[in-house]
Amino acid sequence: MAPLRHRRCLALRGARSETRAAALDHLSQWTERDILWIGDPNEQQRFAALSPARVVTALGRSLHAVVLDAHDGLDPDVLGQCHGLVWGGGALLLRLPPPGAGPSPATQASLAAYPHTPEEVGARFHVLLERALARAELATTLGPPPPLRDVSGHAEQAEVVARLVAAWSSPTPTRIALLADRGRGKSSALGLALRQLGGAREVAVTAAGPTAALEVLRHARGASDPVSSSTFQFTPLAELVLAPRGRPAVIVVDEAAQLPVPMLRRLVERHPGAHLAFATTTHGYEGTGRGFSLRFLSWLSRQEIAVTRLQLSRPIRWDPGDPLERLVFDALLLDAEPAAPPAIEVGEAPLVATRLDRDALVDDEETLRALFGLLVHAHYRTTPGDLRRLLDAPNLELHALRRGAQVVAATALAREGGLPATLIADALTGATRLRAHALADSLIAHLGKPAAGSLQMIRSVRIAVHPALRRRGLATRLVEHVHEAHAPALFGTLFGATPELLAFRRQLGYEVVRLSASRGARTGEPSVMMLRAVSAPARALVAELRAELARDLPRQLELLQADGETLLDPTLAQALQAGLPPPAPLSPAQCHALARAYAHGPRTVESVALALARFVAAHPAELAQLAARERALVEARVLAGRGWREAAAAAELPSVPAAMRGLRRAIRRLVALVERTDLSI
Repeated sequence: MAPLRHRRCLALRGARSETRAAALDHLSQWTERDILWIGDPNEQQRFAALSPARVVTALGRSLHAVVLDAHDGLDPDVLGQCHGLVWGGGALLLRLPPPGAGPSPATQASLAAYPHTPEEVGARFHVLLERALARAELATTLGPPPPLRDVSGHAEQAEVVARLVAAWSSPTPTRIALLADRGRGKSSALGLALRQLGGAREVAVTAAGPTAALEVLRHARGASDPVSSSTFQFTPLAELVLAPRGRPAVIVVDEAAQLPVPMLRRLVERHPGAHLAFATTTHGYEGTGRGFSLRFLSWLSRQEIAVTRLQLSRPIRWDPGDPLERLVFDALLLDAEPAAPPAIEVGEAPLVATRLDRDALVDDEETLRALFGLLVHAHYRTTPGDLRRLLDAPNLELHALRRGAQVVAATALAREGGLPATLIADALTGATRLRAHALADSLIAHLGKPAAGSLQMIRSVRIAVHPALRRRGLATRLVEHVHEAHAPALFGTLFGATPELLAFRRQLGYEVVRLSASRGARTGEPSVMMLRAVSAPARALVAELRAELARDLPRQLELLQADGETLLDPTLAQALQAGLPPPAPLSPAQCHALARAYAHGPRTVESVALALARFVAAHPAELAQLAARERALVEARVLAGRGWREAAAAAELPSVPAAMRGLRRAIRRLVALVERTDLSI
């Protein structure tokens, strides 16, 4: 096979018209169908073009060249996505403002949440990017396009394929973890192994969505049947978790780091006799496989069946040592890792809690990489966009525990609340979302507490401890430092609930006030809000929310259990209900008001589930006047408490999102009918 050659990166600087002309000149000999233009709306008439927000729809394609217009700002996530689209011998053309230009106004505005202005947004990520470009091996010209090539893999991939086929042919169940950086042929290896296996075993392929499994399925089906196959089909993870034991015999999970860890655990427990293979990207722009390794593979390795770890290090789509890959990793810190573990015990070393100076941090790239590496390891999904927010968002700040120069624990905080009446009113009606005010937005829009919007809040966004130093009290010490450093009306945090995390926050004075309606897409655990009240108004707010939670939580847990997409074991349910006060009363007038708030505002159906059920049950005559499909939806979800999938099927709707939209419309009609009847009496 002819060498793939390195990919190139051209940095074209100047006015937008100048960089456009330069890009056209460099690509004059290249075939237009193999070029994707991103970010410049003027190119959509002539070339294949996408907006930056739509680049994700192109993932999986292989292109000779990508032209990225960054005159309105360079989105770190989009840069990572574009890098993955270019094959060996191709090029990424970055269209940039003239030398010396700072971040674009659009970039600054995107991080300027109330009360901050774009002028207050930092430019630290821009500094990092410019340094990476200065260090990079940039091309100055392209010349002719790369020749056509047939990428057929290499010996390392062939060995992995052989080991997969051997494992799946075994009569005893196996567990395999396949780890690789992007472009190493991980998905194609899974597909090639399935094709060799043929129809000998019943197979299921799953991923975060059908698109994410296309590469596996394409190679499994082969060139003769690239579109459909009765043997190889995508199966949603939720269906596999509920599938009968013993079927299927082989389950392949691609990009497993993008799936909820509790759901992956449930998959293993549901199919103890199956061959299970989990593949993930270790340094991905869409998130990290290192948190997956820490949270899931460490658990899997403690189970009865041994785990075989396979790796692919040699790239398939470009040559080793690719300069474009080095540039993207350098600019986005994709390979950031925590510093080496301390050589001595923490108890013997002086630990200092401090707020980090982000200007100093950006000039100390070794510490920045160690800090970002900590956050990547500790959290389920950390993207390059998070790096820019941590460095530049004016409402964020970073605190750390340090032993000398080494960061051993870190936390990111957001200053929230203190909102004006007009913004609070818009959030209450759903006219706006409170960007970068997650606590206030949830309290106002989802819990109907407008008075909370004026309170000053500190939200814990992330907290991480060095993997070698966990369970030694470092996180507690860091949170206590935060409490001493700030004096808001309340502290708060939102996270995927586990009994351990709930206990950790409770012993620091936090209380659960909300169970999220999230269907577990991000973590597989129900999301909770915990608050630590400081001021008298905040204490009154928390007491009111706790009483309402005591009333509503049993119904909310039933609905989450019915959806089947979150981990709700008895231990977690007990932890959520621990210490709740007597439930708040719920009058018919309150039920009506809450039903109306859901029908005409941003509240979720789960947040008013009990009130909605009582409201609907109290008005059977009006319910009977709804259209058959609307009535079926209301009866399934609201009265019977069935899962969203079952409710959608009962109403003959094509999807869960369609059912969610349809239910709000149905309740809006029901509320109108009830109010019309009341007026006529």
